[in-house]
This record gives sequence, structure tokens and C-alpha cells, in this order.
Amino acid sequence: MIPRSPVPLSPAFEATARGARFRDRIAVVVKAPPEAIFAALQNVTLRDMKFAWLLGELRYLPSRLAGRMPDSESRRPFLNTLTDGGTLILRNDAPREMITGSAAQLHRVHQSPKHFPTREAFEAFNEPDHEKLFMSLRVAPTGRPGEHWFVLEHATRPLSPLADRRFARYWRAIRPMGAFVTWQLLRAIRRRAERAAIGPLAPTARTWAGG
Repeated sequence: MIPRSPVPLSPAFEATARGARFRDRIAVVVKAPPEAIFAALQNVTLRDMKFAWLLGELRYLPSRLAGRMPDSESRRPFLNTLTDGGTLILRNDAPREMITGSAAQLHRVHQSPKHFPTREAFEAFNEPDHEKLFMSLRVAPTGRPGEHWFVLEHATRPLSPLADRRFARYWRAIRPMGAFVTWQLLRAIRRRAERAAIGPLAPTARTWAGG
């Protein structure tokens, strides 16, 4: 069997997230072409990852009760929920890579995410009690025919030494849950992409099974 290639780094993401020391990267193997994987990314919903959705509801319940965050819409595409919440798409090279950026007080219960009209406004933002979060969602070859890595890599850059200390404490507590939610998201995208990749064969199989 052909060995899989290791998950490669993204030069574009490294340049965007420079200086961010709180990082994680999770990848899954998807037996589908890049176009199907990115179509699944565009369409995946919270309902596709129910346990992760429940954890998110518990995490953000105080903000919802305080009226600082609207109720989640489980049937709305997850990517739309991110962008409506203040996440900017900084680079879109679909179906190979998408890089996003956001800013908030991530170390607090009420994170108060910021909204930016332009990328320039986001890059200029430097309030010291905030952090910037960068994400890369990308496809890379595994070296095996018909399959690809789908990678979610994120990096957080605190905007002051005090924010760095506060976020470090938060990071130790939240990292395991964050990794679990990321796995749930990637697996939901994989299911959608692989179903789409074999979709044209499904009616034939059902007709045969039914006699």
C-alpha cells in the first residue's frame, strides 16, 4: 500500500498567522475530490455535528442569556454563521484553501466579537485586551489516488502581554474541547463530501437491492 504523505504546512497561513503561538492542527482523510470537499464545507450545518452543537450551546449559554449573542440556527450553514458573527474571509483559494480571521476577547465568558468592514480594518485592529484568531481550511494530497487531507489549522495571537497571560489560562482549559469540536466538524464535512462523490451510483444500487 502506498504510504500517505504527511500533512503539509501552508505558506499562506504561516504568513497570515505570524507571531501566533497558541496553535492546533487537525486533519482527516477524505475520499473525494477538492471540489466536493469545499462544497461540503460551504453547506455543512450545526445539525450535522449534533454533539459539538450541544457543547457550543452550553459554552455560549451565558452570552445568550445576557442577550449578547443570538440563538444559533442549526440548519444554517456553519460558514455563514461564522461570517455573520464577525469572521472575515482573508483569503479564498477554493477549492484548495480558505483563510479566515476574527478578533474578540476570547479569554472571557462574554467574548464580544468584533465586526470589521474591511480586511484593512481587521489588520489595523490592535486593542490590547483582545486576541486575533486565524484559521486555515485546506485540502492537500495524501499521495494516494482518490483521497485528500482536509485540514483545519488555527492560531491565536493575543494583542498584549496581559491578554497573552489571560488567554494562556483559557487555552489550557478549552483546547481539548476545541479539538473535539474540530474533529466533529471535519468528520461532518467528510461525510457530506464522500456522499456527494458516490452520489451518482446510489440510485443504481437502490434499484438493484429492491429487485
